[in-house]
Amino acid sequence: MGGIYTLRDSHAAGAQTRQTSGVDFRLATSSFLGSQNLETSGYYLYATSPHTANDASFGLSASLPNDPWNIQVLSREVGEDFDPAVGFVTRRGYRRYQPGVEYGPRPRGNQYVRRVAFAAVVDVQTDQRNQLLSRGADLKFVDVSFHSQDSFSATVSPTTERLDEDFAISRGVTLPRGREYSFTRVNIRGQTANRRVLALSGSYEAGGFYSGTRQTISASLTLRARPGVIVYSTTEWNAIALPEGAFHTRLYRLVGETQFSPWIALVNNFQYDSVSTVLGWQSRFRWILKPGSDIYIVYTHNWQEDPVRERFTTLDRRLASKVLYTHRF
Repeated sequence: MGGIYTLRDSHAAGAQTRQTSGVDFRLATSSFLGSQNLETSGYYLYATSPHTANDASFGLSASLPNDPWNIQVLSREVGEDFDPAVGFVTRRGYRRYQPGVEYGPRPRGNQYVRRVAFAAVVDVQTDQRNQLLSRGADLKFVDVSFHSQDSFSATVSPTTERLDEDFAISRGVTLPRGREYSFTRVNIRGQTANRRVLALSGSYEAGGFYSGTRQTISASLTLRARPGVIVYSTTEWNAIALPEGAFHTRLYRLVGETQFSPWIALVNNFQYDSVSTVLGWQSRFRWILKPGSDIYIVYTHNWQEDPVRERFTTLDRRLASKVLYTHRF
């Protein structure tokens, strides 16, 4: 069990001091019905706001993570006035229900295939009057894991979404409030074992997307140059064609991870996307003095692409540090 309390005192004129408090729990056993795993968790958060009728968030989940069956269910609600002030929320004023089941048998005597899984996960979101906002499902028709640690999967995702406000999906392209869209997408993914010096993964996704279509291609490359030196690179390309307009997006990411010893590590993360045209760099240094006691130093630098000057200009720079101490008794 745990608890949290935050307070933010704004210096802006007329701004209200905001407080957030909450509790959470997690219970687990490996002897449910004799030898089965059972996990449950939940939380409750309350945030002060000028409107006191609907300023809480709470959730509950339960799962049976066993072999070959893995069953889970999750429920969550976020009030329309819930604003933690410290932190963020992705959406307000909704309820979410997310049940899922996976069946993954292990073929006996097969020298190539370790496990074959089939799964179905449903995600339903409504407003607090139980009016549908979105309904989606990931139907995994096959997910094959090989003894070599390579894998392959194919998923079909039917989706229904009703927009509760105008959606400016791209510059000059806006989907109107109140419209309901139904579409289906297909995803094929493959990945080689991460234990290799050079590991590859990629996926191709295509199908409907709101009022039109979208194609997505993503690829990742991992190079383990030597023990303690790993380089990751990722790219994602989207082509969206809607009656309201067509556009493309691109994302590039490069991560270098260096471990000088089991106790000292330096990670550099570079990322650029064509939507914000922002190039970001984060450098994170971690020193483990002893297990549970760490020192972090993080430097972040963001540049904005300037098409007039044909170069990048600095948006912001930040330096942060954190000291973590654990006392055992």
